Amino acid sequence: MHDKPHALFHEPSLRAAVANGSVAQVVLLSILGLAARFSDDAEIRSQAPSFTEAAKSLLKSDLEHSCIENIQACILIGNICLGDSDPDAESIYFVLANRMAQIAKLSVVNDADDGITRETKLRLWWTCYLVDTWASGGSGLPRQFDILNMAPRLPMDEEIFLSMRPGDPDGPACEWKPGFWGYNVKMATIYSRISDLTKRIVKSTVWDEETIEEAVRESAVELTAFEESLPITMRYSLSNLTLQVERGLGRNFIALHLGFNHYATLLYYQYLDRNRPPTANGAAYAQRCKHHATLFSEILQASRNHGGAEALYNIVGHVTVVSSSVLLHSFLFGDPNEAGDIRQRLESNFESLVQLRRYWPSVELMINRLVVFQRSCLRSETSNTHRLDKWMVKFLLQHALALDDKESEENIDGLSWWPSSILDSHVEPNPIDTELMERSRVTKGIIEDMRMRRQ
Repeated sequence: MHDKPHALFHEPSLRAAVANGSVAQVVLLSILGLAARFSDDAEIRSQAPSFTEAAKSLLKSDLEHSCIENIQACILIGNICLGDSDPDAESIYFVLANRMAQIAKLSVVNDADDGITRETKLRLWWTCYLVDTWASGGSGLPRQFDILNMAPRLPMDEEIFLSMRPGDPDGPACEWKPGFWGYNVKMATIYSRISDLTKRIVKSTVWDEETIEEAVRESAVELTAFEESLPITMRYSLSNLTLQVERGLGRNFIALHLGFNHYATLLYYQYLDRNRPPTANGAAYAQRCKHHATLFSEILQASRNHGGAEALYNIVGHVTVVSSSVLLHSFLFGDPNEAGDIRQRLESNFESLVQLRRYWPSVELMINRLVVFQRSCLRSETSNTHRLDKWMVKFLLQHALALDDKESEENIDGLSWWPSSILDSHVEPNPIDTELMERSRVTKGIIEDMRMRRQ
């Protein structure tokens, strides 16, 4: 799942260490605490909490030792806390991993390290960057891991890394090439700028459409350049998915493309607001948002249909909810002739959410966020359900937090932060037509059916 998670281990070495008994107990217990939930054996699943508590106890007894094994344990336990709806503990364990990685100087080349050790350190360092990018934003906290002027080499190609044996030297620089997680890191730096832009727009007291659109255009260019930089076999297609599954990298391939389409959806999401003043590229950006949300849904469905490509890591729940909210917009306000296809994609997304809920209790919170979102659509007296405001930023980015009804948050915050130029141009509400109400009832029924289902 998500390369266990991200890229913490050289898997052949880990398996050998488990077999010969040399694996650090804190690492083994953390792995068991995370992996037990995926067992088909109910007795094994029931032991997950005890494995996790034992791992926490061992880690706490050695907390002042900044080493690879403790960093790996912190990240594994943090992921367990995320999945068990404990974002505060998740943040603490991830911050511990970040600080340990910096103290241990994982990004600094040590000539005494063999190739496996050097690459493992780099992957750990970049994993700390990735989890900080997501976990901090998910809890509404500032990021802690600054990569300016200290970023090491990106993770290498997975097949090359997995083929290395203990004692092998690091590969020569002329033969190095990035792998899936190297490209994920590149993509995450773009995501950081997209999320920062989204928050900056909401906090701004001056609404400048030209400045906003220029910032969106810059990130759009970055995303396009990133996609074009991918090797041919890493670009999304069903044939490439089959190829990567055969290589044992199907889950990495799916994670890369789910992430890319989620980031693009976020970038263009603000243009779904039907009451937003028209701009030169607004309509085109809204269509791009819908395109990427649709492609996300298709990729997610493909992952379920290909063994070895399953997307079962926790954060898939959140990004699926965001994709579903765009599909809801298209179903409610789009072309009636496309309603059938959109409904099928919504139901397909919900199949994944039901599947994920089996493993991760926190997915129930994510489903509840979609229910609140749907309720805001039903209660809206206008089609202004996708306005980019504080509530929407919380829905899009702060995935670890509960989402209150939109009306409740607006009653608390008021609209004083919203630019006056936008308030002045607010469209007067029109009576809701019966077709829109009927579509709303359909989507409500689909969501309620999902909530009642059990995998």
